[in-house]
Order: sequence, then C-alpha cells, then structure tokens
Amino acid sequence: MPMRTLRPLRQFVVVALALVPTIALAFPLSAAAPASADGSNGQQKISASLQAQMASNPLQRLPVILELNPPSLRSSGVLSNGALAQAAMAILQANGQAVGGLPIIAGAAGYATAAGIQAMSLLPQVVAIEQDAVVRPRRPANSSTSVSTSQLTSLYPREINAPRVWNQGGSGRGVTVAVLDSGVAADPDLTQAGNRIIASVSVAGPRDPNRPDVGGHGTHIAGTIAGDGTRSAGQFVGVAPHANIVDVQVLDGNGNGRVSSILRGIGWVVAHQGQFNIRIINLSFGAIPQGSYRTDPLAAAVEVATKRGILVVAAAGNGGPANGTVESPAIDPYVVSVGSTDDQGTLSLTDDTLAWFSAWGTPTDSTPKPEIVGPGRRVVSIRVPGSTLDMRLPDHVVTASNGATYFRLTGTSMATAVVSGAAALILERLPGLTPDQVKQILVAGVQPFGPTATPPGAGAGLLDAYAATNSSNRGSANRGLRPADGATRTLYNAAYGQPLASKTLTYLESNGVLVTLPSLVWTPDAWNNIAWDNIAWDNIAWDNIAWDNIAWDNIAWDNIAWDNSGWDNIAWDSFGYD
Repeated sequence: MPMRTLRPLRQFVVVALALVPTIALAFPLSAAAPASADGSNGQQKISASLQAQMASNPLQRLPVILELNPPSLRSSGVLSNGALAQAAMAILQANGQAVGGLPIIAGAAGYATAAGIQAMSLLPQVVAIEQDAVVRPRRPANSSTSVSTSQLTSLYPREINAPRVWNQGGSGRGVTVAVLDSGVAADPDLTQAGNRIIASVSVAGPRDPNRPDVGGHGTHIAGTIAGDGTRSAGQFVGVAPHANIVDVQVLDGNGNGRVSSILRGIGWVVAHQGQFNIRIINLSFGAIPQGSYRTDPLAAAVEVATKRGILVVAAAGNGGPANGTVESPAIDPYVVSVGSTDDQGTLSLTDDTLAWFSAWGTPTDSTPKPEIVGPGRRVVSIRVPGSTLDMRLPDHVVTASNGATYFRLTGTSMATAVVSGAAALILERLPGLTPDQVKQILVAGVQPFGPTATPPGAGAGLLDAYAATNSSNRGSANRGLRPADGATRTLYNAAYGQPLASKTLTYLESNGVLVTLPSLVWTPDAWNNIAWDNIAWDNIAWDNIAWDNIAWDNIAWDNIAWDNSGWDNIAWDSFGYD
C-alpha cells in the first residue's frame, strides 16, 4: 500500500560510545525513555477513530489497545516488554477490563468506556490509545469481467516461472512460513509426504482440534504457498512445495479478527522464530488504516518482526480500482505489500491486467504501494470440505483429473501467498539473506505484463520466482526509512545499550551544546533524525524479551460484537472469490 515518501537523507554523522565517550548517543542505564510529544493533553493520545466511537457511545465498553512508554529510569541492561505489557493490563483493569498483554508493542488490549479511556489518557506513562479495529479479508468492487469455465486451471506457478526453480532443485525445503489466518487443516498436500505443518497455535479463542480451519481461508493460503499436489497427482501444486508451515490462527471461522489478535499472533511468531526457523510471515488480510503508519500498532509489530529477521508479506487489499485503498499493515514501508493481476485465464502475460479489485496508492508518510503483484484471480488450492467458504461457495469447487477436489479463490490474499512461496524459494537457496535483501531481490527481478507498459498500481511489476531465486542482487530495499512510533518504543528496549547515530551534526547541537539521548524528547523531528539503519539488530538479545507469555482472556472472542461483518453476511457473488 503506497505511502508518502520520506524526506531525503542528509549526511550521516556517527557518534559511537567507543569512539567519543563524552558525547555518545548510547543508551546509558539512566537514559530517559522517549517522552510523549503531547505532554499532559490526554486527548491527543486517543486515536481519531476511537474518539468518534466515544462520542457516539459514551457508556458502551469499547475494544481498545493501550501502549506505554518505557520508564525513564532503568535498573538493568534489558527491560522486559512483558513487564510493560503487564503494567498496561493493570491500567486497563483499573479503568475497564483487561483482555491480554501485547509485549510486541509494549501494551495491552481490553475494553473501557469513554470515561475510562479518558482517565487512562491522562496517565503520563500512557502514550497512545487506539481502537482495536476489526481485521478481515475485504470484498472487492463488482466487476463485469468473466472467464469461461473451460479456462479454469492452476496457472500461477507457471506464470511466475516457479517450475524453472523446481527444475534446479528448489522447493522451499527447510524454510518455514507462518500463516496468520483462519487456521490450517491437515490436508494430505501438506502432510502426506511428511507433516510440514510443524506447529499450530490459536490466539483467536479455543478451537476444535478436529477442525483446525473452520473458515477454509487459511488452508487455501497455506496450499498456495506450500501444497505439494499429493491428492491431485501433481496437477495443483503450490509455489514452494516442500516449505514448512506454522499455523497461527488469528481469525475466526467467519473471517473476523481484531488488531489485537494479529499483534498477539505476530508476537508469538517473533518469540518462536528460532525454534521453527520462521523466515516469512504471510498476512492475507487487512484493516482499514486510521492514519499514518507511524501511529499504527500493526505497522509497529511488522517492523519489529522485520528487524528480528522475518520477511513480512502483506496483502494490499481488495479496495481497488480506486487509488488510496491500501490496508494496514501493507501501508507500512518495511513490508512487502502485494497486489494482484488478472491473468484472464491464459498463460500468456500479454493479456494480463492489474486486477480491478487490487488496492494501490501512497499511504500517509509511506512509500508507493504495492511493491509487487502476483497472480490472484481464480487461484486453485486446497479445499476444506464443510468449511465456511466451502459451504458458501459450492460452485468454487474444482475437480482434478484424478477426481480429487480443490477450491478456487480470488483476491490479493491469494497473490500474497504466491509471493510468500517465492520468498521461501529464495531463502532456501540463500538462507543468509536479510528481509530487506529478499524484498530488494523480489522487486528487482519482476516481469512486465500487459499489452504495453506495467500499469499504474502494479508496483515494480509481476513476480518472477526464477529471476529472483537466481539474482545476484544484495542491495537493501529499506534504507533511510523512519520506523513507526510503536516500533521505536519497542526497539528502544531491544536496542538498549547500543550506540545510535544521528543524520545531522546540526541537529545534535543546541546553543553549541551536543544533545545526548537522555535529554532527547520523543518528537517526530527527533526520531526522524536517528539513523536507524546503523543499529546492529543482529546483536540484540532478542531471546531475553518476553513476547508471548502474558495471559490472554478469551472473552475477547467469546463476547465480541462483530457488527454483522463476518463471512456469513458477505455478498459472495461480488466478493471477488470467484
């Protein structure tokens, strides 16, 4: 999803503790944490969308996310984000109801009335209170485009040249993709030749172990990424057919979730990244942005995952064809945001178009989005018999030559899974690459499509898995970017003890006196001038940070009011899952 371009970088002036001890910008033990720029005005801490809800429903308990600043005085080298999450839970419980901690953004989720929200906003340690918004796959606009049934086939691996990678021996083996979605069923295409669903967890409330994907969406995504075609005798195969899948359920059986469930899921992935060799997070859904990515908690979480060494691939959304419709977290400049092509049911790329539903634009403060597009129209992948989608869309069942049944769906969700599969192929061959390097390889090795030039809204172009996997490009896609506020607060804790660098010497001077971090005030101007690219993220003791061991109350799911927004109420004939 496109965002506003940041101002160009100026000259770096690196001030390291080892070189200049008297003016170092290191995090000393007595360092002051970033302070809220709004001072004592609590109203400015409350997001605009939440303020509107407070005004409309002053006595109703509203779902909220509370974020805290790190304390100004610290007694140890590493501050636990878990401790901050626990503190946020205590504040919520005192002013409403706590649901669970969110260490990945140093906060917590819960419920509070307008009075409780206002009271929390006046606390100096509270830096932001946001609406815990609904997250789900979205309905594309209506389209008169039609494709005859005789054209139905699984074209997407060939369109992105995945078979050429397979012929070289590539298959994604050993690389794990975390699929945050409605769950992943144990289909033979993922389990028959060795179970490649190597972990499953739910942060969306309890689920029936015999029905791990009631919705059917997450299994379709997992199959597009890593299905090996066992049931269809190789007719319908995913992009990386030997990659591993970690199933993180963040949506319910009707496709509903909240920002807090996504944050919880990303936190779990970050905590278990080393255990399962998770290199990629696939997010085939989105939330309507409430403003700049800089204040978006989802953006903060995906940035933390990126710095942890995990590539985040996110759907741009199905709000096209209008400009400015990219959803969160694809609005974040650090992720790989993915749009969709419409292949017109043919293998030729010359008749491909940017799909009418594919979101695009430049979100506030960000970079143009999406970065890349993949095939997303009528993608055939694993079917979950009896799932919500299967029951709602009986005409979407596809029968293989041997009689096995699969399922076809359409959307940027499907295109996102295609790109995640290609990233697994790259990381199998080049496991030492950083997320920024993988992103650069993906966007630099695209294919043109369409009758003329790549259309607006398609980013760099159409994914080419073969070119990307064989690329010698080792550049970094994310240089000179400014992290989201929530990420800088979390990473402040993670990077504690490392020297910082400023972009300009003049910024460090105040009446001839150098300003050091203990006196640095949390303001956009201050943090814009930190050279975040120079921090050695690999040196961080990530394992010392409590990401996922905070209690979570399932009342967040048992008693939630979904406002008739689930898959049960979607007009499927125009949803784009065609």
